[in-house]
Amino acid sequence: MPENKNIFVRSLQELKKPRCLVLTAMFIAMNITLDLLKLRIDLPGMRIGVGFLTNASVGMLFGPVVCMLMGFCTDTLGFLLNPGSGGNAYFPGYTLTAMVAGVIWGVCLYRPGALRGKTKSALGFPLRVLLARVLITLVCNVFMNTAWTSILLGKGVWVTLIARLPAQMAYLPVQYLLLMAVLPIVRRIDR
Repeated sequence: MPENKNIFVRSLQELKKPRCLVLTAMFIAMNITLDLLKLRIDLPGMRIGVGFLTNASVGMLFGPVVCMLMGFCTDTLGFLLNPGSGGNAYFPGYTLTAMVAGVIWGVCLYRPGALRGKTKSALGFPLRVLLARVLITLVCNVFMNTAWTSILLGKGVWVTLIARLPAQMAYLPVQYLLLMAVLPIVRRIDR
């Protein structure tokens, strides 16, 4: 596949491959299973889980389009299979957040040639992982989810933001370390 193609076009072409569909379906199932098994920490207004590892893996392997679709499927199927998990009715804002996070994972981590050892990227892998995690923490978890929580609970955005920001920032290093432990294993298995 030519390297000069747009990252979104390359990712969209991944959807034609059965391997992509099967692995993405497996990662969706793993994500939902982790949520159903309650392998997470529930804090007021925030859930901390390990499902992001599956999303990051799909973003790294198949790019932003596939990971965005995975975010949609994971959020929607997760709610349908476990409607009481969030404590609220279905809210499409959280699905949008999952899709935006998928795009960020894919844009930051997807390097088809790099997975096979053919190309070197401008940013080193650890820096790209950190960039993705920081962007998702700030854009998706802090700002977007705070807006959705504020709408649902009827509280002021700033009140909710101030309550969520310390926990999100404290969890950031833990998430980064988990990503740096898991993603190289996924990459090795993929090779």
